[in-house]
Amino acid sequence: MIFKKGISTGLYLMLALVLCAGNRARAQAVFGSIYGTVADSSGAAIPNATVTVTDVDKGINQTVQSNESGNYRIDRLVPDTYMVKVSANGFADVETKGIVVTANGAPKVDETLSIAGTSQQVTVTSAPPALQTDSAQISDRVDEKTIANLPNLTGNFMQTQALTAGTSPSTGNNSASQDPQGSASYSINGQNFGTQSWILDGTDDRDPVLGIIVINPTLDSVQGMQVLTQNYNAEFGGASGGIITAETRSGSNALHGDVYFYRYSDAQQARNPFTQFQPNPLTGRYLPPNVYARFGGSISGPIIKNRTFFFADYQGTRQKSGQSLLVNVPTNLVRSTCLSPASTMCNLSEYLGSGNVGQVYNPITGVAYAGNMIPTSQLAPQAVGLLSELPAPNVAGAGTANNYAASGFGPNNANQADIRLDDQTTQKMHTFARYDYARYTLSGSNIFGAAGGVGLDGSYFAGTDWSQDQSVSAGFDMALTPKMATDFRFGLMKYQVNQNKPDIGTEPATTLGIPGLNTGTLDTSGNPDYLFSSGTLTNLGANVTYNGTQICNCPLKQSEHEYQVTNNWTRTAGNHTIRFGGDIRYATQLRSASDTNRTGVLQFNASSTSSSGLPGTASAGSGGLDLGTALLGDVTSFQRFIVYNNAAASNQKRMAYYGQDTWRVTPALTLTYGLRWELTFPETVNAAGNGGFVNLSTGYVQVAGVGGIGTNGGEKMDYKNFSPRVGIAYNVNPSLVLRAGAAIMYDSEGFYGTLFGTALTENTPVYTTQSLTAAASFGPNGSVFNLANGPTLPAPPVVPPNGLIPMANNTSYPSVRPLTLQLARVDQWNVSLQQQMGSRLTVDIAYVGNLAERTYPGTTEGYNLNTQRLPTTPAELGNVNARMPLFNRFNNNGVVCCNTSLNSVAPSAHANYKGLQTSLKEQLRGGLSLNANYTWSKAMNNSGTYFNQDPGLTYSRNDLNRTNVFNLYGVYDLPFGHGQKYAGGANRLVNYAIGGWELSGTSTWMSGLPFTPTYAECNADEDVDTSVSNGVLCRPSGSPMSLPHGAQAFNTATHTVTFFTPVAPLSQNGSSSGPFQRPAFGIVGNSGRNSFTGPREFLVNASLSKTFPITQRVNGQFIFQASNLFNHPALSLPTASNETNGPCIDCSLSAGGTPGQIVGLDQNVNMRQLQFAVRVSF
Repeated sequence: MIFKKGISTGLYLMLALVLCAGNRARAQAVFGSIYGTVADSSGAAIPNATVTVTDVDKGINQTVQSNESGNYRIDRLVPDTYMVKVSANGFADVETKGIVVTANGAPKVDETLSIAGTSQQVTVTSAPPALQTDSAQISDRVDEKTIANLPNLTGNFMQTQALTAGTSPSTGNNSASQDPQGSASYSINGQNFGTQSWILDGTDDRDPVLGIIVINPTLDSVQGMQVLTQNYNAEFGGASGGIITAETRSGSNALHGDVYFYRYSDAQQARNPFTQFQPNPLTGRYLPPNVYARFGGSISGPIIKNRTFFFADYQGTRQKSGQSLLVNVPTNLVRSTCLSPASTMCNLSEYLGSGNVGQVYNPITGVAYAGNMIPTSQLAPQAVGLLSELPAPNVAGAGTANNYAASGFGPNNANQADIRLDDQTTQKMHTFARYDYARYTLSGSNIFGAAGGVGLDGSYFAGTDWSQDQSVSAGFDMALTPKMATDFRFGLMKYQVNQNKPDIGTEPATTLGIPGLNTGTLDTSGNPDYLFSSGTLTNLGANVTYNGTQICNCPLKQSEHEYQVTNNWTRTAGNHTIRFGGDIRYATQLRSASDTNRTGVLQFNASSTSSSGLPGTASAGSGGLDLGTALLGDVTSFQRFIVYNNAAASNQKRMAYYGQDTWRVTPALTLTYGLRWELTFPETVNAAGNGGFVNLSTGYVQVAGVGGIGTNGGEKMDYKNFSPRVGIAYNVNPSLVLRAGAAIMYDSEGFYGTLFGTALTENTPVYTTQSLTAAASFGPNGSVFNLANGPTLPAPPVVPPNGLIPMANNTSYPSVRPLTLQLARVDQWNVSLQQQMGSRLTVDIAYVGNLAERTYPGTTEGYNLNTQRLPTTPAELGNVNARMPLFNRFNNNGVVCCNTSLNSVAPSAHANYKGLQTSLKEQLRGGLSLNANYTWSKAMNNSGTYFNQDPGLTYSRNDLNRTNVFNLYGVYDLPFGHGQKYAGGANRLVNYAIGGWELSGTSTWMSGLPFTPTYAECNADEDVDTSVSNGVLCRPSGSPMSLPHGAQAFNTATHTVTFFTPVAPLSQNGSSSGPFQRPAFGIVGNSGRNSFTGPREFLVNASLSKTFPITQRVNGQFIFQASNLFNHPALSLPTASNETNGPCIDCSLSAGGTPGQIVGLDQNVNMRQLQFAVRVSF
């Protein structure tokens, strides 16, 4: 009934909009339009003029009559090049050629007719002005030639998005194993990565679970792309962070095709100065092996001339990429004393540092082991056995860090194909269909073999993975009457992933004598993860993370389907063009995941063997060694996924209905107004008991489909997500347009379970996340179990008849939603000015602003609802549970909960963006096409850290906000040789040498990303967020900008770059050093989140190609491409994942770590890589 109610109400809304409205509708995801006004030489309108629009390549034409105001409009145009012919009684005909129509584009072609007799026909060969005169939409268009010819090493279509105004790289990258299609992550106008959407040929191309593109189309198949960043028309919606539309190529009356081969390798790659300054001790190579080849071809042409056309292409990639890594393994002294059966004392003296760093204390007695000598009788044999599996150091003189070098590689292969058919079925009806298929395989080995560890393939993956993606888009458009037209589209999208550990089927933990991990099922086979919090040893196991990304979600079985039907109607009434329609989608997903290793994640913290809080010992934070904790067998914390049902799946209905009127008030003034209604229904499960909804008002998990609870778990529907749009465009004069608009946008798909995919089916009773945290951070209660005992497997949840399961301690709930499903909402506004200079050059200046009324804190999604408050006295340090807002909250209701994290995925935060966005576009002139844009912006948002306690404490500059971004890109056909400006009459031999050269390139300059300063002593002042490497609360008071900072020259001795010099330690509360002061106990310093700005970036990519004729219709082409042409290092932040205390303003270099230092490159930019290619086309 709800489904029917939603449809009926939506239809009533559309009818109301249409009846209330009174020449042109731009919002067409597949087609474009041509519109304009026909007038005589005095400016008087000419009604009933015949306007014929002809597709030059296909020979298909459409004809309309101008109305009483002289206005005309032709919709449903497949993207291509067109000619417009206008004729009227008593006037000479006029033809305008070279009009390029794009999807969602509408060139304005005004025609002035002269009296017949002065001439019979006037032909205009130049394209009309490239002004946007019909809407206030903020967008950027990239054409087919630019996409195909810009340097792009891997042929990744999405990389072009980075060149558009308002776009900046995001940190939301997924692992290559779950995203082999290479969904580059970007933030648009300050919004989260997962709130943007992709549309391919008018149908959805966005995965709602990971927030990524599903079919990443090949460059050969793309006709063009458009990035809609603000105030898009009512046909578009479902995304609050921007929409990227692309359309695939169709065939023409001529047969065309190409074949190509691209290749690069480590032989043409420059070295990373931070990590590749010496050869690998094993291989003697500076660079790991890396060979990449991309090959394929396309063909297109007519099936029936002037009617039916086809396009097909195939692309394959073959890559063998590897890593050369320097990691930490036990020293030879540790191996000979701690791991040898003949030894009686384990010698950890090499890990002692100044200031009691690394000193191991007996966690039971609190007594320090003198000289870090531990009797081997006290060591856990399980830990000894595990560490004995690690290789011996192989880097001479390396000491305790970076003492083992390893190298390897793994294959990463892909095959992708698509086919498209277009048919002009009748003069009034056009049909099309497209099918895309992509399959990827990936495999890799662990660095430590049986002991696991990070993978040695190019993406650090270890295990086996295959992915298969498919997409279907089909539909028709039809003119029912001269004033009424409709178009219909059907879409089907499929995304599948299958991952496994490299050691699936084995039970290594059981072999080591650790019970309770390998529990006898295939799901819990293989290695657990062994994590060393201080990095004394490199992490071991199967699902370890690297650079903040989980490399292998193993095992993972994921299958998603989305079915989509859209129908749009266009009605012309005088100078009004009314467009209305609906978009109905049905999504299904089965995701049996291992977001936490199902075998277990065992963490060893230095604090467990520190003197913190022990009677008669030093102050908090003194000593401790994670390796010592591990050797004693004490596990500081433990987590694991426990999956009771691998067949639990969920389904979701999504609908949207809209109506919009585009009113040409005068020939110079266009008003657009519309309304969209977003309807996202709570997801449902495929069988009773296959999901649970966490209700924080009662403390119970509501089991879907049990005890009268709906299959949606009892979550309620929000029917009030109305999205109005309004825009105005005014032609001040023929070369100047003023535009303004405002809109409310909703995100109707979500990502990472915010709206669909995990909140039900990855919850009790299907999943349990066992989470064990030590009662104290140190001392006798500083561990959750010893390796000899292992964890206790909790009893499976029992579903009572009423369907209510009490929430429990030691259980994490990964996706907690509000009782009523909430969509992220962003209010948008803009004012822009566009000036045409000459016939080809346009300049845009826009003020763009938005306010996210409901969004997700941080740069992804989710925050802990149960973060403890800051301590008020030193006695509260370590006593975490009592300060959790939900601890014992429900105990009076028969629920014993909650002492672990509760991850809310509600859009509870706010964000704000304001920016000045300018662009310059030079259309093809003398072979040159040039684009430039500059963005100044300020983006503010909340951090997820401590958001549940005090949202305002971390409201500051967005982690992804680069204040200044400048992009310059273009393609230049050099004007030499036959048919060109210079040496046009050259003989054949000379023409071979000087003709056919093309130069293209991209250049980007960006100011730095922000980061937060930290101080070394914060773990003595609070225990909520004590990370000196990337903490948000661990910040001092003072003015960071007063500290001299900035990237210095590269230090060839330490292979680092100094960004700032640390000040003296802030030894006491209230003490000062330089511009900083240590805050009072339990107080967060006032220096502010993200008050530092990191190093700026400069990047140039270039391509040079030479085209030469083989036969009259066949051409060959040699291509050279260079990524990071000038080999300029793009520096990372001091907060990078390979830093230990980079942003710490008072840490001492002599005490270890890298305070104030930059030790690596931005993960999105490599050093120079050259590529060579050959292409044959006809």
